[in-house]
Amino acid sequence: MKSKIFFIFLILVSFLIMGAKPIIEVPDLPQKSELEMYEDSEGLFAMKIMEYYKMAVALESQLKLSEITPLTKVLQPTYEELEDMDFKIMRKYHKIAKSLEGEVLASPESDRQILLEKINELEGRLRDTIAIYTIEMGAVRNQMLDLMIKRLREIEEKNSENLSLIIEQNFVNCKDYITWLSIGGISKTFIISGNDVVRNDPGIGIQVAFNAGKMIGFWNGFELKYEYFAPKFFTQYQTQPEQRNIPRDQWNINANSISAGGKAVLGSSPKLVHGLNINLGYMWSDGRIYNRSDSRLNWDAALLSLEYFAASPSCKFPFEIFGGISVYNSLSRNLLFQTSIPGFENTDLGRTIISANVGLRYNVWRSPF
Repeated sequence: MKSKIFFIFLILVSFLIMGAKPIIEVPDLPQKSELEMYEDSEGLFAMKIMEYYKMAVALESQLKLSEITPLTKVLQPTYEELEDMDFKIMRKYHKIAKSLEGEVLASPESDRQILLEKINELEGRLRDTIAIYTIEMGAVRNQMLDLMIKRLREIEEKNSENLSLIIEQNFVNCKDYITWLSIGGISKTFIISGNDVVRNDPGIGIQVAFNAGKMIGFWNGFELKYEYFAPKFFTQYQTQPEQRNIPRDQWNINANSISAGGKAVLGSSPKLVHGLNINLGYMWSDGRIYNRSDSRLNWDAALLSLEYFAASPSCKFPFEIFGGISVYNSLSRNLLFQTSIPGFENTDLGRTIISANVGLRYNVWRSPF
């Protein structure tokens, strides 16, 4: 394609130069409405500059072939000018081409033989110019491509690091998170002295804890806790020292408590978080022997509980185990197991009882905020 254009260009030169007419007519600068198209496209802008440069080279060659020294110097565009996309640069190369066109119009007629002798020089110069710019543009584009690839790799590595950090903070490591809501299962055994009448086995219950400290602007470890517990108490009736088959009854007891307290973290590492839970509250309970309406238990007391907990900081395993003791104390009345069995009407356990607790807690809702 370039060879065909160049051949046509040579034919034009051979005919037009005889009449001292410009071999190329330099058009006027683009109108303002057209400038936006060139300012928005680096490729179109560079092509327009090169077009004016080629016109200037052709007109300069026409003058030199006519043995006329051009008054206007032809400047070769730099790569920075092609990238700048400034209208002043376009005007600069248009002015050079336009000035050379004026010099051709003002020059005398030339000799055809001179043109034929110099035509090879013009051909070589134009080809060299095109080749140089092709090589330079290719090298610069390769350099820019290498820089872009390098930058993209840096961005990819940075994003990968950020993503790993986000995963670590939000899905792996939760040791610094606040537990807003937790649900736990608990087992309790009461340490009592019931004169061999009242016994108990481990019972089960459930705890629900809500962290209200952050919400009310208090300490972040402040919690409100509700607990429901079903103790397994038995009363047995031994009337003779050597009695083998001792009758006994199981009690159906419902115990509820509400308390407030705090969680204090004693240690935190990538593998373990542990600490203490301390709560103060109020407990109330009632019950009777299964299938016996003549039995009765009704008791309420202040509550103090102390628990030690240990948990994995991983967000993938939001569980913690705990164990501790609870102390129940009533300032007004003793804990009585009342029955209609002669000799066992009122079994008094006193005003203070203690329980040993173990359990597993599931942290339903945890957040760094």
